[in-house]
Amino acid sequence: MSATHEVFPGERQRLISERLALYGRVIAADLASEFNVSEHSIRRDLGTLAAAGLCKRVYGGAIRLPAAEAPIDVRIHQDPARKDSLGQAAAALLSAGQHVFLDAGSTNLAIARAIDPGLQLTLSTNSPLIAVELMKLPRAEVILLGGRMNRVAGGAIGLAAVQQLRQFNFDLCFVGACAIDPDNGVTAFGLDDAEFKRAVVAASGQVVVAVTNQKLSSVAHYQVASCEEVTTLVVEQDAPQERLGPFFERISKVVRAVEKQ
Repeated sequence: MSATHEVFPGERQRLISERLALYGRVIAADLASEFNVSEHSIRRDLGTLAAAGLCKRVYGGAIRLPAAEAPIDVRIHQDPARKDSLGQAAAALLSAGQHVFLDAGSTNLAIARAIDPGLQLTLSTNSPLIAVELMKLPRAEVILLGGRMNRVAGGAIGLAAVQQLRQFNFDLCFVGACAIDPDNGVTAFGLDDAEFKRAVVAASGQVVVAVTNQKLSSVAHYQVASCEEVTTLVVEQDAPQERLGPFFERISKVVRAVEKQ
């Protein structure tokens, strides 16, 4: 809808920030038409927002940036109920007899806690915290990848861990995502973390990504996988349809978690 009155740059930037929060991305030409200003003015607004760390400039517009990740010992205490719901929805995708990899991360820790103890599985992980939870499953064989631990990721992500991955062929993996966007796919904040996750994806027949709402339609620094490489996306029960819609065109299966009672 076209603006009916003049909108000053500060107010435009506030409105653009609101659209980024709602949709995850904005298109410069659409904003120029809405606010009845030149695309040059919109590009200047987007540059200001990008300089403030609120978005990333992309061809034709901008995309929302996720908040920087806190260390794992902080993240495991953030939004536990939401992550538990995601964990239950993701764990329901497992079948007996599979060899499954669980990447380090607080949401994947919730998945580990939700796995049916009656399933006979081989479960591999690079996270000591996740390995402890998996050891509680009476019918599971647990394999822990080693190497130098990364405090933020919460697991081993270096060369030693990548080399160990070459020994495995996983039926399914739960790969951690710092961000996911329809065009940019799964991305990560750290270079080593992204390289490790790419190796996980390459070794897996199915790729499952479970994400909280804040990670939808945002992009981090390093590429992990395209949306077409993701078999299943698991999202929160109240994931905004405005952000979720474009994923249906790129990912074959999108699963909403069920709100815990």
